[in-house]
Amino acid sequence: MGLFNEFEWPVACPACGEGPEFVFQAYIGLLDFETFRKGEDVYGRACLRKVVGPEPGLKGQSFWAYGLGRCPRCDANVWARIEVRQGRFDRLEVVPEPENSYVWGYL
Repeated sequence: MGLFNEFEWPVACPACGEGPEFVFQAYIGLLDFETFRKGEDVYGRACLRKVVGPEPGLKGQSFWAYGLGRCPRCDANVWARIEVRQGRFDRLEVVPEPENSYVWGYL
């Protein structure tokens, strides 16, 4: 996936029911292989790289983007829509595989 951050969230695998927590990789925030939990500022950490996802200028904004996780039990790909509100990781929901995983939008 290249540069990404990880987002932890409690979900069950749609294929086998494994849970309770998954890690999803996404192009959100200052891309430096950081792990975020609910409520954490995705742009507020010190970062040597200045690569920003999904687009520069979103600091403090509300938007969503896709993330990809892998089930530790059955190895299924699990896609999610990750929401950032006012620059903080807010929520995540499992979704079907998107046609274009780079699509994102404002909330």
